[in-house]
Amino acid sequence: MKKFINKLIILSLIALSASCSVDDVEPYYQLTPEDAIRDEASAQRILNGVYDLSREFDVSFFPLHLAAYGNEGRISGFLSGMNGMNNNTVKVQNPFLSNLYNGHYKIINSANFLIGKLEEGAAVGISDERKASMIAEAKTMRALVSFKLLRYFGEHYDLSSPYGIVLKTNFSTEIVSIPRSTVQESYDFILEDLDDAIANGPSNIPHFLVGKVTAQALKAKVLLYMNDYQGAASLADEVINNAEGYALETDYASIFTNTYNSPEVLFAPVHGSGSEGGTQMSQVKQTTYSETLRALSDAQVPGAGVVSSGADYDPRFAYAYSDMTKGNNANGKYPFISNAENENNTMYHLRLAEIYLIRAEALLRDPSGDDTEALSLLNEIRTRAGVAPSTTTDNAELLEEVRQEKLLELFFENGEPLFDLVRFSILGDINAADVKQSLDQEYKYIFPMPDQAVIGNTNLEQNPGY
Repeated sequence: MKKFINKLIILSLIALSASCSVDDVEPYYQLTPEDAIRDEASAQRILNGVYDLSREFDVSFFPLHLAAYGNEGRISGFLSGMNGMNNNTVKVQNPFLSNLYNGHYKIINSANFLIGKLEEGAAVGISDERKASMIAEAKTMRALVSFKLLRYFGEHYDLSSPYGIVLKTNFSTEIVSIPRSTVQESYDFILEDLDDAIANGPSNIPHFLVGKVTAQALKAKVLLYMNDYQGAASLADEVINNAEGYALETDYASIFTNTYNSPEVLFAPVHGSGSEGGTQMSQVKQTTYSETLRALSDAQVPGAGVVSSGADYDPRFAYAYSDMTKGNNANGKYPFISNAENENNTMYHLRLAEIYLIRAEALLRDPSGDDTEALSLLNEIRTRAGVAPSTTTDNAELLEEVRQEKLLELFFENGEPLFDLVRFSILGDINAADVKQSLDQEYKYIFPMPDQAVIGNTNLEQNPGY
């Protein structure tokens, strides 16, 4: 397979700086040549680098930590940054959080460089359409990463909170201490990027790239978090009924054997063998399922339930954890060994099944929403999984079934069940501590700002409770 991602962002990105800042200088490179971007080809190399940074070690297996911090599973072996994840006692000194924070701002800073250079006309000979398309891809990546940072480190569940994230719109090569924006300002920034990406993003692209449909899907998710249920439902409907071939797999296992080639995948980073690499999701072998997930999976199918054979469990759980399918990584969703000689794994940022369930939740929360359609959407996912359709008609019970269905569908993929747990608890549907005993105080709903971030940015305020 032709190598898509260039490990070097571009040859003109050189020498690490000695700065200790972790949100203003990333990716710690100085672009010395004035002609770093001079045409479409050199701009494409920078864009490739933006994608490539999303596969770096420090950012490419955090869903495993999120699974342990929430109700999907637990870390059972050794995983970098694991301290406090299983029991929700993460400390500000956790060095992995600093690397995670830094790694996400590297992506943002590289995207900012590309956007700035293209907007100032540095790429000679590129068409206006292609320039707008490349800017849209960079803005989608910037929005995705900003949304992740907001969910990890900001009070994303409270639009009136001052504890948003540090917003970066310009490429940086020196330390500038910038205070956090509010949560509302953070969301507004993300939405502005996504609106541009929806207007100008590419169509009919490989699923390891982000395009118009990816931006629509991400915006639907963001609007759900912002309690804009009509907006979320409307955009989710557009994504479900897209004209670009994105569609549910008929068989659940095919999502993970087809990886980013699956028609269901809206965005998953490229992976391959050897130097082309992939993500670190093979580290899933250091984790196992939670009792919450096991019991919920057991309840889907009549019988006693035998984990080793997968009998009497939800087929998705059985696919991941039965002896016949779990593979070397002890989770069938990540079948590849991931080393220099073998195929590597991807990770799943967005796929269509989640959008079905986003629309279902939005319809149920909207007073004018159609509960019957919400049930139908839920049952499309259940039917594909091979479990009996729900017959629930009570609105509150259906909402809880949607939350549980996302856990069954998305465990150990993108950390979404944790954020569902937080959102449902904040909205009063459940008590998070009843699901995860150690998630017993609201300040634990997000992670602390890493101590190195606070040291490097003197205007950065720590999260309450830490």
